[in-house]
Amino acid sequence: MPGFTIHIAVANEYIKKHNKEIHKNEDFIKGSIAPDMNEDMTKICENKSLSHYGKWGNGNSYTNFNLFLQDSKVDLNQDYWKGYFLHLLTDYYFYNVYFKAEHEEIIKNKDSFYHDYDCLNRLLINKYKVEPRKNVQKYMNFLDEEPKYLNENKIVEFIEKITDINLDDRTKIIDKLNCI
Repeated sequence: MPGFTIHIAVANEYIKKHNKEIHKNEDFIKGSIAPDMNEDMTKICENKSLSHYGKWGNGNSYTNFNLFLQDSKVDLNQDYWKGYFLHLLTDYYFYNVYFKAEHEEIIKNKDSFYHDYDCLNRLLINKYKVEPRKNVQKYMNFLDEEPKYLNENKIVEFIEKITDINLDDRTKIIDKLNCI
């Protein structure tokens, strides 16, 4: 999963670009981190396969977007669920499109992106005005080192591109995902 800082940066930038679509910013941001948190939002989710509507772990992860959209509790008219959907899309594009080669390298090296997230957090917090939430702040560490796998410019480009998606066009998005 992209780190919490990336997910909140994506949410903030999405709100900025789609300010008429999002009415309750805090609900949207909460939804944007919810798939990685337990139900009461106090700690990391232990069953990402359930919260991400698919299979997660061991480097072979996917989300069944149709399962998500068919879930009776999901209401994409609510900002929370729009944020949740954006989180799932962000994960998908992160691992399967933008950083696919880097993800494959991570798997090959039996490593993780967490070091890189810590190296990029300060930049992203400043650039996207990320306010660390109390429940995730302990996961938003800082390292004054160079990332091993992720490039700063490519992360910024990713955030800019993913936030150009219009969540209201979800049918087109899902159709496109099925083609990738």
